[in-house]
Amino acid sequence: MNVVLIRFKNGQRREIPLPAPTTVIGRRPDCNLQIPAKDVSRLHCQIAIEGSAVTLKDLGSTNGTYVNGERVEETVLRPGDKVRVGPVVFTVQIDGQPAVIEPEPVAAPAIPLEPVGAPAGPPPLDEEEEPDEDQVFELTAADFDLEDAISSLEELDEDKDLP
Repeated sequence: MNVVLIRFKNGQRREIPLPAPTTVIGRRPDCNLQIPAKDVSRLHCQIAIEGSAVTLKDLGSTNGTYVNGERVEETVLRPGDKVRVGPVVFTVQIDGQPAVIEPEPVAAPAIPLEPVGAPAGPPPLDEEEEPDEDQVFELTAADFDLEDAISSLEELDEDKDLP
């Protein structure tokens, strides 16, 4: 069985063939596939190839391992599945399937944030005009502490005076 993880970065395709029987993914230098990112645990997950099955197992990672947007503990991988480990997304190709793998679509443009003292609301843009890059700040999930966000939402919910 030929299993390949495919990743696109800056439009460049990279193929990572997985040797049988097990590939360990994590931040440690002794992992089979090292991802040096703070969102990746030292020993994050493993992919095992046994017979005709390809299995992904989370190794107790702090931030979780996701397949097709769902957090998983253990699952059987299928051709075309999207596996996310920290900030990296791989597409699973098994025995050449899917034959065509395209890069993920580019995310919607970032919402322009206003510098302090700026007038309320961004000026309207012409359809062909792009926002000035100095005025756009991209926020990612890494910019937020999920536990603090949940705690803040719970406090807001408790403070509401609903009839």
